[in-house]
Amino acid sequence: MREIRKLQETVGGTYILTIPKEWAEAMQISKGSMVNMDIDNGSIIISNSELKRETEAHSIDISQVKDKKALELSIISSYILGHDITELYSSESKSNEWKDWVKEALKGLIGIEISEEYADRILLQNLIDPYKFNFLNSMEKFLRNSMAVLSDSIISLQKTGSFLSNDAYNRGKELIRTYRLLFRLIILAGKDKSLCTNFGLQNLTDTTLYTVAIREMGRISYYAMRTAQHSSEFQNELSPDIVSDLLQMEELTSSMVLNAFNSLITKDISKTSWVMDSMIHIRQMYEKIMESKSLLNMEGRLTISLIVRDLRAIAGYAVALADDSILGSYV
Repeated sequence: MREIRKLQETVGGTYILTIPKEWAEAMQISKGSMVNMDIDNGSIIISNSELKRETEAHSIDISQVKDKKALELSIISSYILGHDITELYSSESKSNEWKDWVKEALKGLIGIEISEEYADRILLQNLIDPYKFNFLNSMEKFLRNSMAVLSDSIISLQKTGSFLSNDAYNRGKELIRTYRLLFRLIILAGKDKSLCTNFGLQNLTDTTLYTVAIREMGRISYYAMRTAQHSSEFQNELSPDIVSDLLQMEELTSSMVLNAFNSLITKDISKTSWVMDSMIHIRQMYEKIMESKSLLNMEGRLTISLIVRDLRAIAGYAVALADDSILGSYV
């Protein structure tokens, strides 16, 4: 419902605008209430600062879920979409095996636990307060940890039988949980203007941009974990020249990722250009290693080829993240 009101000016030069009583009642505000005031794309937005976000609940009928994987994906989806309560129930007689599946799925999520359990249903409750997160800082930590996984994966290739790659792989798997949490947080910010502001995002357009950016970061982290997995599988001696080339490729790839993220946060287009230009050098390094005689004549060359492809993939997603930062500079 649109209203046209005349703006009044005070003696001090500020402005006053009255709002309809019906609007105030709908917003659950009255005389003395505290409100949030924001400017978003040329519009003034007023919201009740004291009004708590309504609890979101979602139900999943286990009888309609075909297997363990489908149940896991259903729980993950409910979590990422920001539901506070997820009810799992069985409308048909079914073995209790599904309860074990639920408990296994929860291991891949941060801040969610079983609050109630009965013979035919389970209630899951999210315990995390999104307002307590430094969102941008959490994103940066996620990327830096992902790059630490990548770095250790390549370093481990210098010594056969190194435990470093296994450790990196386990850390990479743990980062999947962080990725899902970040995704949940940005989805919540898209639903809640005050949370969006709390996260340091300017408007809801920003949340869309950062949703895309988190997807890129998730793929970067995934390929870092895959690099660690491939490194742990490599049991042969690697020639010094290939080790040197891989280390250089990893260093440039990590720099591209971190500069792309920094460009997103600071809206520094010069860093974006550097990331995109660096992709040419990544392709050259890729071709050099893949065409190396040392690689062609060694055992385990397929594993090294997969690692090189992983590095190139990460660099590609760094460029995609840089693309996001270009869009962000116009928001």
